[in-house]
Amino acid sequence: MSTQGSTSRVIAHLGLLVMAVLATVSNSLHAQSTWRGLKVEPERRCSPYDPDDYRYSQSVEDRIIADYGGVYSPYTGRWFSSQRETDIEHMVARSEAHDSGLCAADLATRRRFANDLLNLTLASPSVNRGQKIARDAAEWLPEKNRCWFAARVVEVRRRYRLTIDRREADALERVLSACESTAMVKYGRGAVSDSSSTV
Repeated sequence: MSTQGSTSRVIAHLGLLVMAVLATVSNSLHAQSTWRGLKVEPERRCSPYDPDDYRYSQSVEDRIIADYGGVYSPYTGRWFSSQRETDIEHMVARSEAHDSGLCAADLATRRRFANDLLNLTLASPSVNRGQKIARDAAEWLPEKNRCWFAARVVEVRRRYRLTIDRREADALERVLSACESTAMVKYGRGAVSDSSSTV
């Protein structure tokens, strides 16, 4: 066997080995770039954020109350005597959604997102304006109903094909991996609603 022939075989084997390693790395990177069907990437504001693009009707509050069977905030498990005591709250904040893909969406899609009951709940002003504000799940989680909240965030992001950053995906995974159910628990009345998700 010639030295030249042996060298050619070694080079060929090395080439195959390099291709296999590159394929493994590529598959690994692809697997890391998605989480529960969501594309994982940093937030990006591809166009200016205008809250007016995300206007929502106050009538959605009546629909939330009808769905919950009363003026109830899942975040704290508290029932209120009047809807004047609560705010309408977007689980995935409007500015967060904008920076997660809706910056490239048309006005109709932005308005549909802002009025989508899947993403709407009730919260006291102290929670909505003083704690959650526009924070994502990496920065804020509710006191109660965390499994329900985490599942809803994932479902909303899937519906609107929003991306998610790695910190939020990790925070939600820590919650969801420990959940036996994602149904909303209605504290104080001994009931569990049918508002569950599979994620």
